Amino acid sequence: MHRIFLALVFLLGLLGWASELIAQAPFYQGKTLTIVVGFAPGGAVDLWARVVARHWPKYIPGNPDIIVQNMPGGGSMVAANYVNGVAKPDGLTLASIAPALYFDQLIGRKEVQFD
Repeated sequence: MHRIFLALVFLLGLLGWASELIAQAPFYQGKTLTIVVGFAPGGAVDLWARVVARHWPKYIPGNPDIIVQNMPGGGSMVAANYVNGVAKPDGLTLASIAPALYFDQLIGRKEVQFD
């Protein structure tokens, strides 16, 4: 009987703690996420980003709006430099760039402005 009572007290305490966490306002509520795609519209990477933008809001607390912005050029170098240097570092801008772009940084290309 003591075990049931202790388990019930523990469970009620846990629910009380969890309710405090749920009461907080989500960070993304009323905000807009931007996915910057380093390729032209209509390609595979662009289509992938648009599918993600359509389905992610259901799974992010606060259900933010998500838009896709295309910035083709330089094998997605323009998009990477934009996200690193121009976009606010507030967690609302994501980049979809070429994976091989990181090698340009390793070989020291002067166009690379990201780390």
